[in-house]
Amino acid sequence: MITINQIYCEDCNLFMEKVRKEDRFKIDVIITSPPYNIGKNYSSYHDTKKTDDYLDWLLVVAQKSFWILKPNGSFFLNIGGTSAEPLIPFLVLNKFISAGYKLQNTIHWIKSISIEKEDIGNNNQICKTGFSVGHFRPIRSNRYLTNTHEYIFHFTKTGTQNLEKLSIGVPYQDKSNIKRWKSVEQDKRDRGNVWFISYPTIQSSRSHPAIFPEKLASLCIKLHGYLNKDFIVYDPFMGIGNTALACIELGINYIGTEIDENYINIANNMIVEKKKNLSKSK
Repeated sequence: MITINQIYCEDCNLFMEKVRKEDRFKIDVIITSPPYNIGKNYSSYHDTKKTDDYLDWLLVVAQKSFWILKPNGSFFLNIGGTSAEPLIPFLVLNKFISAGYKLQNTIHWIKSISIEKEDIGNNNQICKTGFSVGHFRPIRSNRYLTNTHEYIFHFTKTGTQNLEKLSIGVPYQDKSNIKRWKSVEQDKRDRGNVWFISYPTIQSSRSHPAIFPEKLASLCIKLHGYLNKDFIVYDPFMGIGNTALACIELGINYIGTEIDENYINIANNMIVEKKKNLSKSK
C-alpha cells in the first residue's frame, strides 16, 4: 500500500500505475524536473536517449500523471534545453498537450540577469548603478549566447484553474499604482511569469547534476494554493528531495519517486535535517 511522505525507489511510470489502481487518493499538484536528454551525468540514468525515444517516454509520463491528478490540479514542469538544442522544451510541451493537458501559464525561471543603469528607472530606490546577479556559466561558443533561463510549464486539465497569485506577490516599484488601480488593495502585485530564483554556485562537486531550488517548488505550490490539510504534492523525479523539503516547510504532504537509491539517501538525510531545524525554530 502506498503511503504519503515517502520517497519510493521506483520508476515513476510504474508507480503512477499503482496509484491509479489503488485509487485511494489523487494528487493535487505535481512538480518535477525530468532529465533533459542533454547528456547530464546522472549516476543511474543515461541522459542520451534518441530524441524520439525520449519524447515517447515523457508522453507516457504525461499520460499516467494525467490519470492521477485531481480535476483541479496543477502540473508544474521545469525543463530546459541547450543553445544547440533549443527545441527540446517545446517538443516536450507538445507531448503533454497531446496527453490532454492545457498549457495555462509559461513561467521563465531566470538564473542570471544583468540590468544596466539606464534600464533601472527613476523610482527604484535600491540600486542606481546597475548590477549583475545570479549563477552564470559561460559557454565556449562564438555562435550561441549563454543560456541563463529555463521554462516552467504550468499545465492544468481545463486551462481555467484559479490561482493564488498574491500569495507569491511582490511590492509595487511605483507606489502610485496602489491608488491608481481600483482593484489594488495593498502594496502587492502579481509576480508575473518571469521569476528570478537564485541557483547556488557550488565550488565542490555536486551530489546531483541538475538540482532545482527548493524555492522554485515552494512558489509553485503557493501559486496553486494549498489550504486543504489533505493536500498532496508528487514529484516523479525527486532527485535529492527539494520538492519534499518545500512541502515540509509549508506543512503539507508529499510523495516522490526516484530510481537512484543514492539520491534517495541524500534526500532522506536532508529531510531529517530540515525537520530538526524547523523544530528548533518553533
